[in-house]
Amino acid sequence: MTRSRLDELIRTDENRTVSDRQILEEIQLRRLNDLLARESRRNGFYQLPSELASLEELSSLPFTTADDLRNHCPQLFLGSLSEVEKVTTERTSGTTGAAKRIYYTKEDLEHTVAFFAAGIGEMASAGETVMIRMPYSGPDSLADLIARGIRGCEAVPLQLRLGSLFEQCRQYREEKPACAIDQPVPLLAKARYYEYLYGSGSFPLRAALLSADSCSAAVEKALKEEFGLVLFPHYGTREMCFGGAITCQAHQGMHLREHQLIAEITDESGRPVPDGEWGELVITTVDMKVLPLIRFRTGDRARFLKGPCPCGSVTKRLDRVRRIGKDAEILELLENRFFGLRQVLDLMVREESGKYDLELLILPGGDEAELKRKTDSLDTLPAVTACIRTADRNSTLLYPGKRVILHPEGKR
Repeated sequence: MTRSRLDELIRTDENRTVSDRQILEEIQLRRLNDLLARESRRNGFYQLPSELASLEELSSLPFTTADDLRNHCPQLFLGSLSEVEKVTTERTSGTTGAAKRIYYTKEDLEHTVAFFAAGIGEMASAGETVMIRMPYSGPDSLADLIARGIRGCEAVPLQLRLGSLFEQCRQYREEKPACAIDQPVPLLAKARYYEYLYGSGSFPLRAALLSADSCSAAVEKALKEEFGLVLFPHYGTREMCFGGAITCQAHQGMHLREHQLIAEITDESGRPVPDGEWGELVITTVDMKVLPLIRFRTGDRARFLKGPCPCGSVTKRLDRVRRIGKDAEILELLENRFFGLRQVLDLMVREESGKYDLELLILPGGDEAELKRKTDSLDTLPAVTACIRTADRNSTLLYPGKRVILHPEGKR
């Protein structure tokens, strides 16, 4: 088995082979101290030492939070606005405060494209068509960065058109892509509707890179067992310029981009936990040029897998990543309950005053009585009502982006 393509990227970027953890951690400590020195000269948001003697000392530094990023971005900014190539803005649903803005330089974006190419190259071969279902808003948007990464693997990128499930399935039938880059539930919805339209075993994909949302066990199982897909989970956030961890041919966790970021898993009190234990993922983006973050709390639950990967890479690997909080637990419970049923295409959850409204989109001919029984037996989640809709040629996905529980305006 060949090593993760990330290892070759690190060798190229660092002009040295990373054969053990010591070499990789030397790179991390050097970049961390370079960042601390820049921050000390800037005298901005952070009041930190200008150098650390070891990576272990990183855990003594304070966290950065999403609220810090929203409220103190000018103080966090290092460098000049003239260096900024792209800005992303995120306003959390139900809030009226400051938006969270992330700034990227051309070098940040180029690093991400190279990282994407490493991950996509594990899945796609030269000449294959890769369908992209990610936000496209022009040059340097997420879909554009992914398309550049696909071309870096000598594969062919194709952006999925917006529209109904029927129109998207028709584009799949016309183009017959070998691979796709998509969120888990939208991909499952398309696969199930496609085979309803065109027959069992007709869905053209052989592999998919899943990203931009968490993937429940039921959705993962359905994609593998119903459609025979080989899955390549990816993890990334805006704060790390979208690319964070990729899956290699061993399919045992996601390899972290460790030469350009430092990751920790911490417990509820903020202390790092040993490999194998679950906690919150915390990142330090040591190679971001104008908006590097020190010990940023992602709000995601994860763990490092123990020991080396069978592929031979020494980079740390993330296990399945989940969002933290009650909403995430409820959403995952419902997805595991309903996506095990082949008739279910999509679901949406709304909450108000402790009551949950569940909207289900199902295939024509689906068994509504079975779905009602599934809903009524949710004894761990009282006060659930279900609205069941049958898909037609005008049906669209229930969520435009990341899946969340919807709350009344201003409440979370």
